[in-house]
Amino acid sequence: MASFQTHITVAAAGSLTASVICMEAGLVDSSQALVLSVVGSLAGILPDIDSDHSIPTRLVFNILSFAVALSITLIFQGQMNLLYLLGLALMGALCIRYVVYAIFARITEHRGLFHSVPAALLFGFTAFSLAHYLLALPLDFAWLLAAFVAGGYILHLLLDEFYSVNFIGASIKESFGSALTFFSRSSWFSYLLLYAAVGLAVYLLPLPRVIVSI
Repeated sequence: MASFQTHITVAAAGSLTASVICMEAGLVDSSQALVLSVVGSLAGILPDIDSDHSIPTRLVFNILSFAVALSITLIFQGQMNLLYLLGLALMGALCIRYVVYAIFARITEHRGLFHSVPAALLFGFTAFSLAHYLLALPLDFAWLLAAFVAGGYILHLLLDEFYSVNFIGASIKESFGSALTFFSRSSWFSYLLLYAAVGLAVYLLPLPRVIVSI
Protein backbone atom coordinates (compact mmCIF):
# COMPACT_ATOMS: atom_id res chain seq x y z
CA MET A 1 0.00 0.00 0.00
CA ALA A 2 1.31 3.45 -0.91
CA SER A 3 2.00 5.99 1.83
CA PHE A 4 -0.06 9.11 2.49
CA GLN A 5 2.67 11.33 1.04
CA THR A 6 2.82 9.23 -2.13
CA HIS A 7 -0.95 9.34 -2.56
CA ILE A 8 -1.24 13.10 -2.09
CA THR A 9 1.78 13.78 -4.34
CA VAL A 10 0.57 11.59 -7.22
CA ALA A 11 -3.01 12.88 -6.88
CA ALA A 12 -1.78 16.48 -6.91
CA ALA A 13 0.38 15.87 -10.00
CA GLY A 14 -2.43 14.10 -11.84
CA SER A 15 -5.05 16.70 -10.91
CA LEU A 16 -2.78 19.59 -11.86
CA THR A 17 -2.06 18.04 -15.25
CA ALA A 18 -5.74 17.34 -15.92
CA SER A 19 -6.81 20.83 -14.82
CA VAL A 20 -4.24 22.45 -17.12
CA ILE A 21 -5.54 20.33 -20.02
CA CYS A 22 -9.09 21.47 -19.24
CA MET A 23 -7.97 25.09 -19.13
CA GLU A 24 -6.07 24.81 -22.43
CA ALA A 25 -9.16 23.22 -23.99
CA GLY A 26 -11.22 26.24 -22.92
CA LEU A 27 -13.43 24.27 -20.56
CA VAL A 28 -12.49 26.30 -17.46
CA ASP A 29 -10.71 29.51 -16.53
CA SER A 30 -7.63 29.72 -14.29
CA SER A 31 -9.56 30.00 -11.00
CA GLN A 32 -11.79 27.05 -11.88
CA ALA A 33 -8.72 25.04 -12.89
CA LEU A 34 -7.23 25.72 -9.46
CA VAL A 35 -10.40 24.49 -7.77
CA LEU A 36 -10.38 21.32 -9.87
CA SER A 37 -6.73 20.69 -9.01
CA VAL A 38 -7.33 21.06 -5.26
CA VAL A 39 -10.47 18.91 -5.33
CA GLY A 40 -8.74 16.15 -7.28
CA SER A 41 -5.78 16.19 -4.90
CA LEU A 42 -8.03 15.81 -1.85
CA ALA A 43 -10.00 13.06 -3.59
CA GLY A 44 -6.73 11.15 -3.92
CA ILE A 45 -6.77 10.44 -0.17
CA LEU A 46 -10.51 9.82 0.25
CA PRO A 47 -10.43 5.97 0.08
CA ASP A 48 -8.38 5.85 3.28
CA ILE A 49 -11.16 7.35 5.39
CA ASP A 50 -11.99 3.74 6.28
CA SER A 51 -8.63 3.46 8.05
CA ASP A 52 -9.10 4.39 11.71
CA HIS A 53 -7.01 7.34 12.94
CA SER A 54 -5.48 7.93 9.51
CA ILE A 55 -4.72 11.46 8.28
CA PRO A 56 -7.54 11.38 5.67
CA THR A 57 -10.04 10.23 8.31
CA ARG A 58 -9.09 12.99 10.73
CA LEU A 59 -9.11 15.55 7.93
CA VAL A 60 -12.54 14.55 6.62
CA PHE A 61 -14.21 14.45 10.02
CA ASN A 62 -12.61 17.73 11.09
CA ILE A 63 -13.98 19.37 7.95
CA LEU A 64 -17.40 17.80 8.52
CA SER A 65 -17.42 18.99 12.15
CA PHE A 66 -16.63 22.54 11.07
CA ALA A 67 -19.25 22.40 8.30
CA VAL A 68 -21.94 21.21 10.72
CA ALA A 69 -21.07 23.92 13.27
CA LEU A 70 -21.15 26.58 10.56
CA SER A 71 -24.45 25.29 9.16
CA ILE A 72 -26.10 25.33 12.59
CA THR A 73 -24.88 28.87 13.16
CA LEU A 74 -26.25 30.10 9.82
CA ILE A 75 -29.58 28.27 10.12
CA PHE A 76 -30.43 29.36 13.67
CA GLN A 77 -28.83 32.80 13.59
CA GLY A 78 -31.20 35.37 15.11
CA GLN A 79 -33.53 32.67 16.44
CA MET A 80 -31.86 32.14 19.81
CA ASN A 81 -29.46 33.68 22.29
CA LEU A 82 -25.86 33.89 21.02
CA LEU A 83 -24.56 31.76 23.90
CA TYR A 84 -27.10 29.01 23.21
CA LEU A 85 -26.36 29.20 19.49
CA LEU A 86 -22.62 28.75 20.04
CA GLY A 87 -23.30 25.88 22.44
CA LEU A 88 -25.56 24.14 19.91
CA ALA A 89 -22.95 24.58 17.17
CA LEU A 90 -20.26 23.15 19.46
CA MET A 91 -22.46 20.17 20.35
CA GLY A 92 -23.09 19.48 16.65
CA ALA A 93 -19.37 19.60 15.86
CA LEU A 94 -18.47 17.31 18.78
CA CYS A 95 -21.23 14.87 17.80
CA ILE A 96 -19.78 14.54 14.30
CA ARG A 97 -16.17 14.39 15.46
CA TYR A 98 -16.63 11.77 18.17
CA VAL A 99 -20.04 10.04 18.03
CA VAL A 100 -20.49 9.75 14.25
CA TYR A 101 -16.78 9.03 13.83
CA ALA A 102 -16.92 6.20 16.40
CA ILE A 103 -19.90 4.61 14.64
CA PHE A 104 -18.23 5.00 11.24
CA ALA A 105 -15.00 3.42 12.51
CA ARG A 106 -16.92 0.47 13.95
CA ILE A 107 -18.91 -0.39 10.82
CA THR A 108 -16.09 0.08 8.28
CA GLU A 109 -12.94 -1.89 7.63
CA HIS A 110 -9.81 -0.83 5.78
CA ARG A 111 -9.74 -1.86 2.14
CA GLY A 112 -13.40 -2.73 2.35
CA LEU A 113 -16.28 -1.14 0.50
CA PHE A 114 -14.52 2.23 0.17
CA HIS A 115 -11.72 0.67 -1.87
CA SER A 116 -13.94 -0.03 -4.85
CA VAL A 117 -14.83 1.48 -8.21
CA PRO A 118 -18.56 1.94 -7.44
CA ALA A 119 -17.58 3.86 -4.29
CA ALA A 120 -15.48 6.17 -6.46
CA LEU A 121 -18.45 6.76 -8.75
CA LEU A 122 -20.77 7.43 -5.81
CA PHE A 123 -18.36 9.98 -4.34
CA GLY A 124 -18.24 11.64 -7.76
CA PHE A 125 -22.04 11.81 -7.98
CA THR A 126 -22.18 13.17 -4.43
CA ALA A 127 -19.66 15.86 -5.34
CA PHE A 128 -21.81 16.83 -8.34
CA SER A 129 -24.94 17.08 -6.20
CA LEU A 130 -23.23 19.26 -3.59
CA ALA A 131 -21.65 21.50 -6.24
CA HIS A 132 -24.73 21.92 -8.43
CA TYR A 133 -27.64 21.86 -5.99
CA LEU A 134 -26.07 23.20 -2.78
CA LEU A 135 -23.45 25.61 -4.14
CA ALA A 136 -25.42 26.42 -7.33
CA LEU A 137 -22.39 25.91 -9.58
CA PRO A 138 -22.96 25.60 -13.36
CA LEU A 139 -23.97 22.16 -14.60
CA ASP A 140 -20.90 21.41 -16.72
CA PHE A 141 -18.42 22.66 -14.12
CA ALA A 142 -20.18 20.58 -11.44
CA TRP A 143 -19.71 17.52 -13.63
CA LEU A 144 -16.02 18.38 -14.07
CA LEU A 145 -15.71 18.51 -10.28
CA ALA A 146 -17.38 15.11 -10.08
CA ALA A 147 -14.95 13.73 -12.66
CA PHE A 148 -11.95 15.04 -10.72
CA VAL A 149 -13.28 13.53 -7.48
CA ALA A 150 -13.90 10.13 -9.08
CA GLY A 151 -10.61 10.32 -10.98
CA GLY A 152 -8.55 11.20 -7.91
CA TYR A 153 -10.31 8.45 -5.99
CA ILE A 154 -9.58 5.80 -8.63
CA LEU A 155 -5.98 7.01 -8.91
CA HIS A 156 -5.58 6.19 -5.22
CA LEU A 157 -6.91 2.66 -5.80
CA LEU A 158 -4.64 2.11 -8.79
CA LEU A 159 -1.64 3.30 -6.80
CA ASP A 160 -2.42 0.86 -3.99
CA GLU A 161 -2.59 -1.99 -6.49
CA PHE A 162 0.68 -0.86 -8.08
CA TYR A 163 2.37 -1.03 -4.68
CA SER A 164 0.99 -4.55 -4.19
CA VAL A 165 3.36 -5.81 -6.89
CA ASN A 166 7.01 -6.44 -6.09
CA PHE A 167 8.62 -5.70 -9.45
CA ILE A 168 12.14 -6.44 -8.20
CA GLY A 169 11.32 -9.93 -7.04
CA ALA A 170 8.62 -10.38 -9.68
CA SER A 171 6.09 -11.38 -7.02
CA ILE A 172 2.63 -10.29 -5.97
CA LYS A 173 1.77 -9.40 -2.37
CA GLU A 174 -1.26 -10.82 -0.55
CA SER A 175 -2.92 -7.39 -0.65
CA PHE A 176 -3.10 -7.45 -4.47
CA GLY A 177 -6.67 -7.18 -5.69
CA SER A 178 -8.04 -5.74 -2.44
CA ALA A 179 -7.71 -2.05 -3.36
CA LEU A 180 -9.44 -1.87 -6.75
CA THR A 181 -12.59 -3.96 -6.57
CA PHE A 182 -15.90 -4.07 -8.38
CA PHE A 183 -17.63 -6.68 -6.23
CA SER A 184 -17.02 -8.96 -3.27
CA ARG A 185 -18.97 -12.11 -2.44
CA SER A 186 -18.32 -11.65 1.28
CA SER A 187 -19.96 -8.21 1.17
CA TRP A 188 -22.42 -8.87 -1.64
CA PHE A 189 -25.38 -7.11 0.00
CA SER A 190 -23.39 -3.94 0.70
CA TYR A 191 -22.18 -3.93 -2.90
CA LEU A 192 -25.73 -4.35 -4.18
CA LEU A 193 -26.81 -1.32 -2.13
CA LEU A 194 -23.81 0.60 -3.44
CA TYR A 195 -24.62 -0.23 -7.06
CA ALA A 196 -28.27 0.63 -6.44
CA ALA A 197 -27.23 4.07 -5.18
CA VAL A 198 -25.00 4.55 -8.24
CA GLY A 199 -27.80 3.48 -10.55
CA LEU A 200 -30.27 5.83 -8.87
CA ALA A 201 -27.81 8.71 -9.27
CA VAL A 202 -27.35 7.93 -12.97
CA TYR A 203 -31.13 7.91 -13.42
CA LEU A 204 -31.88 11.10 -11.47
CA LEU A 205 -28.96 13.45 -12.12
CA PRO A 206 -29.04 15.72 -15.20
CA LEU A 207 -26.53 15.03 -17.95
CA PRO A 208 -23.85 17.55 -18.95
CA ARG A 209 -24.92 19.88 -21.74
CA VAL A 210 -22.16 18.48 -23.97
CA ILE A 211 -23.72 14.99 -23.89
CA VAL A 212 -27.26 16.32 -24.25
CA SER A 213 -26.29 18.31 -27.36
CA ILE A 214 -24.90 15.14 -28.97
